[in-house]
Amino acid sequence: MYAIKETKLTDLEKLEDKFDDIIQDLSEKIDDLEYDIDNARSDIGDLNSEVRCSLAKIEELENKVDELESQLDNLEEA
Repeated sequence: MYAIKETKLTDLEKLEDKFDDIIQDLSEKIDDLEYDIDNARSDIGDLNSEVRCSLAKIEELENKVDELESQLDNLEEA
């Protein structure tokens, strides 16, 4: 009787160890994913900043083109 209880306890301990290993593995994967998400958010922030700078430069160039077209029109009329 004692041997059966001991075997069941050993089996239960093995299952508990496997469960702990699974939990540890999943925790590490979650940590890795959180790290990747943080990096992605940082990259997105950098890209958004670059987009804003690019849009400002485009607007600046469009204004310059409008100015030059206006000057050209004035020269053609003269």
